[in-house]
Amino acid sequence: MKQLMKFHAHFITNGLSNDTLFLSAILSFTALSPAGNLAYAHLVFHQIHSPNTFMFNTMIRGYASSFNPSKAMSFYVKMLQYGFVPNHYTFPFVIKALCMTEDYFLGEALHCSVIKFGYVLDLHVANSLLHMYASFGLFSSEIMNLFDEMPEPDVVSWNVIIDDLGKNGCFDEVLAAVNQMCRYGVEPNSVTLLGLVSSCLKMGDFDLGKLIHLYVIKRGIHMSENLGNGLIDMYAKFGDMESAEKLFVALQMKTVFSWTSLLDGFIQKGELERASVVFNQMPKDTTAWNVMLNGYSEAGDMSSAETIFQGMPDRDLVSWNTMIVGYTQTKKYMKSLELLREMLGFGLKPDRITLVGLFSVCGYAGVLHIGEAIHSFMEKQNIKEEEVEVALLDMYSKCGDPEKALTVFHMIPRKTVLAWTNMIVGLAMNGLANEALMLFHQMCNVGIKPNEITFLGVLCACSYAGLVKEGKWLFNAMSKVHGIAPRSEHYGGMVDLLGRAGLLKEAEMFIQDMPEEADAGIWGALLGACRMHGEVQMGENIAKIVTQMDPYHAGRYILLSNMYAAQNRWLDAEKVRKKMKTSGLHKTPGFSLVEMKGEMHQFIVGNHS
Repeated sequence: MKQLMKFHAHFITNGLSNDTLFLSAILSFTALSPAGNLAYAHLVFHQIHSPNTFMFNTMIRGYASSFNPSKAMSFYVKMLQYGFVPNHYTFPFVIKALCMTEDYFLGEALHCSVIKFGYVLDLHVANSLLHMYASFGLFSSEIMNLFDEMPEPDVVSWNVIIDDLGKNGCFDEVLAAVNQMCRYGVEPNSVTLLGLVSSCLKMGDFDLGKLIHLYVIKRGIHMSENLGNGLIDMYAKFGDMESAEKLFVALQMKTVFSWTSLLDGFIQKGELERASVVFNQMPKDTTAWNVMLNGYSEAGDMSSAETIFQGMPDRDLVSWNTMIVGYTQTKKYMKSLELLREMLGFGLKPDRITLVGLFSVCGYAGVLHIGEAIHSFMEKQNIKEEEVEVALLDMYSKCGDPEKALTVFHMIPRKTVLAWTNMIVGLAMNGLANEALMLFHQMCNVGIKPNEITFLGVLCACSYAGLVKEGKWLFNAMSKVHGIAPRSEHYGGMVDLLGRAGLLKEAEMFIQDMPEEADAGIWGALLGACRMHGEVQMGENIAKIVTQMDPYHAGRYILLSNMYAAQNRWLDAEKVRKKMKTSGLHKTPGFSLVEMKGEMHQFIVGNHS
């Protein structure tokens, strides 16, 4: 730019400042070259007494590719005010600018201008309009009407239609469009086939995806970088890692995306060792690091996840969220909170995923004041997404503050079954059974269909409150009224309800009348009821069934041992404990979280350190 400015100054001093050819060259370089300066081009343009169509087009093109695309529209309006007629070079760049601003109404206005100036049949302009409407994120009648008016749509036109149909989930129409395209004699290219591969993934149609790959091979279609990466990603996501690896090896140009697709495929199949080998060989960007990090986190291997996290050259919010969620899922709540403090220290702001993970931590750890502080942050940031609000009300419920949970619930404008269910469960866990049932009936009255989790919540409420009649009615209504087949958890809930109410024989008969064989969890619920009511004889019989079905569950043996101890049958209690010891079974130690001077401390039963 410095050399150009000297050159420009030389021409001005020599009286050539109004030379059209010279000014056009200056504008072209400053507005369009990567080494140029658009602001300088703007200054030069405003010194020109009689700009021509080429100069206007240059400025429109420059701003269409800039961070301020709305300026392109300003130059287009000024061009019309000067009395110039836009040409087939003008419209594609103005349309490109409108795609970036996502202004639908201006887009329609420009479409009218295209028609007015007679360029609607120009293939390049028409394709630009198609792309503009597609970029607005809606498959409108304008797209199809415009496409139908095109006398000879080319492969670019068809690709826009196919891609937009795929994005809007119209997969049958995608296949119909490709067939029609071929009937019109337009040969699909790598972009078309990439769109089809994407649709195959969304449809879950692996066979069609393999046919597309076969078509590429048989027709000798150039395997572009994007198409090759798309096919590798398809094979990996469908779990065919053998084919993904073969294609990867054959790929001439391997990008970070190619490697990452292979890496993610091995992780999704649970083959972390092979994923680690790929990860160590590949060129890495932040996405690749995050994929490996997420693989270890989802597998519960937080030690390896920590190693990856510490080794990352650059961490983004996804990296921090992955670790926070991973610690939460492995019940390392202190680590989650420590990581939050560290994250905030780096100046990163929590997003939706962070907040959901943090509210989960606060709920399980019972740190209400930290949850309230995060709630305050959420309100200041004006975050109103239902997923976050549901996590917030769940946190208040778990921290024993159902009133605040209800306040959050009532503030959610459009409540889905997720919000209703979490509130019902929250009321149930706080012993507000009648309120939970009232909310359930209110939910049904406003037309929200309950799901399986909703029924678990209301059955739990009935169980804790001893509402046997209501629980039976709900269990029957589940299948007969709402068409939901009870799962093992629902049968277990009914056994728990009957058992807590002291109806042990009825609970046993209920299990025996089940359409499928009861699992250890259902029998375990009855064993717990026997312990509660001191029914040792029945408990002994059920304990034999449960320990045969689930011999490595320490809790079953502890229940039986405690039952004997409550009846002063110390020898029998000791026998059960010895059997546990010889089988190598240990009770999972309990722990407590205590906050001191702003730091969380975890105390584990039996730990003397």
